[in-house]
Amino acid sequence: MISKHQAVKKIFDQISDKYDLIDTIISLGLDQRWRRSLISNLKLMPGLQCLDCGAGSGKVTELIMESCDSCSVTALDITDSMFNPELTKRCKFVVSPAESLPFSDETFDRVSSAFLTRNLADVDKYFSEVYRVLKPGGIFVNLDIFNPTKPVFSQFFSLYFYRMVPFFGNHATHSRNYSYLANSVKFFYSPFILSKKLESKGFIVEPKDLFFGSVFMHIAQKK
Repeated sequence: MISKHQAVKKIFDQISDKYDLIDTIISLGLDQRWRRSLISNLKLMPGLQCLDCGAGSGKVTELIMESCDSCSVTALDITDSMFNPELTKRCKFVVSPAESLPFSDETFDRVSSAFLTRNLADVDKYFSEVYRVLKPGGIFVNLDIFNPTKPVFSQFFSLYFYRMVPFFGNHATHSRNYSYLANSVKFFYSPFILSKKLESKGFIVEPKDLFFGSVFMHIAQKK
């Protein structure tokens, strides 16, 4: 049986050339605003060691480097098919599952991930790994899409994200991969449960609702 790691890698390998454009379209152009909010909450300072997990094409990685040109930045993803090769001139790129970070304890001052956790085989292991590689006082910011619970917006979200997005995405990529991406939200944890999982690892957690309960950022600091 194919593992979730292998399945997710295959999906993103197949849609790598169109993912960023479709992501921007289906988020109504708000995805970059959400990423910039993530960067703001990392509280970057000169000389920090930063890790961007689930880097994809490198959008968050690039924003980190733009915001702090003296920071040392490492990008990590399960596949190298999406990452912009131009960025490797200014950062280190590592191919690895996020649940098994190939770094020593207390290596990084900041860790980020955007739209990653829904695609992981083991979220708890990932959070444990992030806690391990962060220095004491270090900050982890996680951004993702969730199934909203507010009744009025939930109805709109269900129609848009679970019907229109798969239809458009699947036709644009000539695949059924966007059906998976929609389901990855539908069957994922709530923002509240994700907060509790982070707290159970030892983080001090502040969740922030960025879009009517459907997009949350979890700001977590290592004690």
